[in-house]
Amino acid sequence: MEQITRTGQILSIRDGLAAIRVDMPESCKGCGSRAGCGGGKAGGATVQLAVPDSARPGETVTLSIAEGSLIRRAILVYLLPAVTTLLGTISLADGGDVAAVGGAAAGLLLGLTMLRMFGRGLSGQGEPTTVLTSAAGSHPHS
Repeated sequence: MEQITRTGQILSIRDGLAAIRVDMPESCKGCGSRAGCGGGKAGGATVQLAVPDSARPGETVTLSIAEGSLIRRAILVYLLPAVTTLLGTISLADGGDVAAVGGAAAGLLLGLTMLRMFGRGLSGQGEPTTVLTSAAGSHPHS
């Protein structure tokens, strides 16, 4: 299975969660979606990740995610709210424009709520979204 890897630096650690600034490839700086993922920002994107006790601020780390896992999560994040918004609109379209807009808003809210619930469930499935694979000057972690 293909892995997508990026290097980053641990900025801080609090309650077992590290703020890690991830170095993004040059191609991210020209992407039209950079506002959504943070890849076009100077210095890269910052992610929160559980780290082992041995991790320290300032360490350079390598993060890894299975390509299929990333694609599935991206589809879920973008498609679920869009589908529920569309279904909400269609279900109340016979009631006129105001009802259709209300249905769209209700569908979007439902989709975002479902996404939040699914996100919690996905994190417990043993398929981590990001894995700390190594730290400079220390042994690899998983």
